[in-house]
Amino acid sequence: MVNDISVVITQLAGILGQENVLDSESDRKFYSTDLSYTEGKVAQVVIRPGNTEELSACVALATSADLAIVPRGGGMSYTRGYQPEKDASMLIDMRRMNRILDLNTEDMYVTVEAGCTWKDLYEELMEGDIPVRTPYFGPLSGMYATIGGAVSQNSLFLGSGIYNTVAESVLGLKVVLADGTVLQTGSAAHKNGTPFWRHFGPDLTGIFTADTGAFGVKSEITLRLIEAPTVTLFMSFGFDTIEAMLETQTVLARKRICSECYGFDPYYNNSFEKQGFTFGEGLAVLRDVAGTEGGIKGLWTSFKVAKSGKSFLKKVKYSLHMTFDSYHKDVAHKALETAREVCLDNFGNEIDNTLPTVFRAHPFGGVRTVLLGTEGEIWLPVHGFMPLSKAVEMGSATERYFSENKALMDKYNIHSSYLTCFAGTEFVIEPSIYWHDELGDFRLSLIEEEFAEKWKNIPVDEEKRAIALKLRDGLRDLYDENGCCHLQLGKYYPYQEMMSNEPLKKLLAGVKKTLDPDCQVNPGSLGLR
Repeated sequence: MVNDISVVITQLAGILGQENVLDSESDRKFYSTDLSYTEGKVAQVVIRPGNTEELSACVALATSADLAIVPRGGGMSYTRGYQPEKDASMLIDMRRMNRILDLNTEDMYVTVEAGCTWKDLYEELMEGDIPVRTPYFGPLSGMYATIGGAVSQNSLFLGSGIYNTVAESVLGLKVVLADGTVLQTGSAAHKNGTPFWRHFGPDLTGIFTADTGAFGVKSEITLRLIEAPTVTLFMSFGFDTIEAMLETQTVLARKRICSECYGFDPYYNNSFEKQGFTFGEGLAVLRDVAGTEGGIKGLWTSFKVAKSGKSFLKKVKYSLHMTFDSYHKDVAHKALETAREVCLDNFGNEIDNTLPTVFRAHPFGGVRTVLLGTEGEIWLPVHGFMPLSKAVEMGSATERYFSENKALMDKYNIHSSYLTCFAGTEFVIEPSIYWHDELGDFRLSLIEEEFAEKWKNIPVDEEKRAIALKLRDGLRDLYDENGCCHLQLGKYYPYQEMMSNEPLKKLLAGVKKTLDPDCQVNPGSLGLR
């Protein structure tokens, strides 16, 4: 513990103002808790810097006082990404740093502060005379998730089918190091340059992507831009087996024609039905968002006709949902027809495309439906990131794992589901574990008031939680044993243990030693302590 923390807090308040320095027990615990349901330490102080200069000054002050520093974005981590490993820590809430600093539609890049959310960035970029967007443009939690958090975790979803994970969209970074020094990567580091290019010599930008904040605190991020597609089409198919769905996805991934292509198992499908994803809702979305060809902000759809109000996932075992973006509707239609042929070749049956329509029409809605089950159950995911050739094999292995553990799960009323998708030509399987347990203040703060009130008194169930976490660990180990990698490494995935050679470990440790010699920046991330 830092003996003179009160002195440090007073000095931090002198830099930021007292309102941006939080030291109450409730605030410190709230900001130190992620979604992982794993105990961590509680930071001694939480700060909310407003710009790079304030961030730099606070980091230098904290580390000189022997405090570890831990950056936090929107809080969506479920891998202990920002949970402190030391009591003597200063947690940095980045969300006041939320400005768009430079929008250059001639050279096609945008520079934002790391605390800007994906929702805010997307909406601002789409407001221009010629709407633009980043290639990857956010996770489903983008109402809360920040640019800096996503780059640190290397997230994927919207746009990933063609444009890969968020790291592929990054052109350069401004990073505050352990001693408060500000480092710039990419072509903006050229003494006469602008941030138009990532590879200014070696790819030093890449060191700070997917590092879960282990090497420094990202303060400003430059991302590529593309003109926003003017046409978006949607299609959904049902399959009887996971193998048929996964085989379809791998073929589509190689063709690179889907902006998104994601599949759900029977439990997920049933959950969507319970949450009200009906054809009637899809029609309401279309009336609101895409009433004419061209649509609002360029959204256009070939929405399938079905009987209004009828459920469309109820009898579907495995559902696959696809989005096709283009600058001309004939090109989008060609991609859709190509995908339809692939689906039919793998014995799929076309179903209403309500789900991808709703997701894309409102890409950054509330997060309740992706954080909790339909009855307020905890939702906790784990994943494997793999080559396309392993997708079918690992999908079958995932189903076997749940089958082997069915008796245990039934005994404790624990359920499971899984999402499958791809980022470029890499594949992701993300199973989730569900169980009833205390939601906690952070989860409750993220959901609508009526549901928070309804579920706030769900009691703690430590026995069930221990079983659920053990099941999750088993899936993680299954994927590691089969050579899968992981996004969102945080402090949960065994990155160090999975490295195959000592030179790589030494290189990683050497980078850490150079940038953070006393290991004061998010200790424990990437297994570095």
